[in-house]
Amino acid sequence: MAETKYGDCFVTIPFAKGSKGPLFSVNSKVMNGFNAQVIYACAYETGITGKSVKPHTHDFDEAIFFIGTDPHSFDELGAEVEMSMGEEEEKHVFNVPTVIVVPKGMPHCPIVTRKIDKPYVCFVVSLTDQTR
Repeated sequence: MAETKYGDCFVTIPFAKGSKGPLFSVNSKVMNGFNAQVIYACAYETGITGKSVKPHTHDFDEAIFFIGTDPHSFDELGAEVEMSMGEEEEKHVFNVPTVIVVPKGMPHCPIVTRKIDKPYVCFVVSLTDQTR
C-alpha cells in the first residue's frame, strides 16, 4: 500500500486457515520493523489450544490474552481454560477474560480449553521480532 505518503503504515494481516479456525502470526518483518510479535488464534473446541503441547520458555517477555467473542458481554470468556506455569507446571484455571504475563525464562503452557460454551480469542504479544 506504499502508493501514498502513509500507505506503508497499513499492513494486511496474513491469516492462515487451519483445522481449528483462523490464525495469524506477525512480527517485525510483516510490521515494517515494529519490534514485537503478535499471534492470534480462536478456540472453538476443548483440548490443547495453540501449537504448544508442552511447557517451554522464551528469552523475551510476553503477554497472553484470553478474550470472549460476544460483543454484548466482553466480561465473559465463555470457556474454562487451564494454563501451566513454572518448573513445577503449576496449573491455573480461569473462566473470565484474563491476561497472563509471562516473564522471559518462565516455563509455561500448554493451554488447555477444558470447557467451552462460546468461541474465544487467544492472542500473544511478545516483545521480540523472533518468528515462532
